[in-house]
Amino acid sequence: MYDKRVLFHLLLSKRLILSDTLGRWHPVQLAKHLHSHTPVLPLPASRPEQPLRDPAFVSKIINCASTLDSVMSVTSEPNNTMATTNTVTNEEQSNEDSLHTKLDRIFNSSTTSGPVPVHYSIEIAAKDDFDIDQLKRLTPQPVFCALPWVSDDNLRYADDFLRSPTLQLTARLRENQYTVLNNVSCYNITEQQVDQLLRSTGIRNLFVIRGDTVSPGQQFRNSAGLVQYLRKWQEQQPDHRQLTIAVGGYPYGHHQSSSQTEELHYLRAKISQGADFLLTQTLYDAPSFLRYRDRCREAGISIPIIPGIYIPHSYRHLQALLNLTRIELGPTVRDAFEAHANDAPDQFQAFMVEYFVGVVRELLQPNATTSSDPIKLVHFFTFNKFHLLQQVLEKLDEFFK
Repeated sequence: MYDKRVLFHLLLSKRLILSDTLGRWHPVQLAKHLHSHTPVLPLPASRPEQPLRDPAFVSKIINCASTLDSVMSVTSEPNNTMATTNTVTNEEQSNEDSLHTKLDRIFNSSTTSGPVPVHYSIEIAAKDDFDIDQLKRLTPQPVFCALPWVSDDNLRYADDFLRSPTLQLTARLRENQYTVLNNVSCYNITEQQVDQLLRSTGIRNLFVIRGDTVSPGQQFRNSAGLVQYLRKWQEQQPDHRQLTIAVGGYPYGHHQSSSQTEELHYLRAKISQGADFLLTQTLYDAPSFLRYRDRCREAGISIPIIPGIYIPHSYRHLQALLNLTRIELGPTVRDAFEAHANDAPDQFQAFMVEYFVGVVRELLQPNATTSSDPIKLVHFFTFNKFHLLQQVLEKLDEFFK
């Protein structure tokens, strides 16, 4: 049995914890990792003792020690028991490793009768206005939470990614049993930094984007190159742990593509390197998504295509996002939005909730018929405005159960 003090110092020496945070490691994963090390270790001559003064921190250490004792006793059983043990352990692994399984169940399960079940995911921001209690109150709960990548900010922490606000929020979400999809940008990131990111954080679910700009000498010039490298990295790992990789799609067209044909060419290239699913940029009408999906299917793209929905909380924010994404709205949609440009905040938000309820309903209504390609997952860009998302979910409760 591990001495609790030895366990504490081993945790520190292996950098499995920082400060007073242990939650980024699931206890069973932690126990399995520790079991691969010698169970009797001498105490280091000196270690910072400050965390030991935190009762909550000590409690976490003791709980992990108890889990370790349990796992070690199980792994001492004969080999014919190990298969059962591995099955149980897989079921208890962190949500970080479960996204691939979740998506497989959503997209590959057959519905013989009744409406097609619809799920949703969200993107949130590592900002001061994030309130995890509001996230917990969402009903139903999201399949996963995506976190955007702020290139300049995250790469400032390349020597220790766990210090970045985005990765700190990732750890907090994991502690609260949320599955996280981390965005990662090609912008100025190197192979060594990708390796460090994966090794030091344990993230396994990635939304690969090129980024708004490409700098001279950048190692990964596009998403296809980074997806290819991630799959190569996965194959080189001893456990071949599954990476779940998403890429982006542009129903309104990418501003740098000269034609739809060229755009589909680049899309096929990054998907062929091993993407699991596609998330679209923000949508403002249903027909644009449906036409885009049809073009993708005709081009031989068969992975799930998930529509991305943004519910603007102000006209100013809407205009800023349209400028950032360089989306040109059609005249009907543009006129509808402009008619509410001077509304009071509550009135504007109420209009937007009703408008995007209509967009999502139009996307999902074909599910009730004989659609051969039903939409089973919708992604919401929340900007931490969970109250607007909850209103949409409640008004569409016939779809989101």
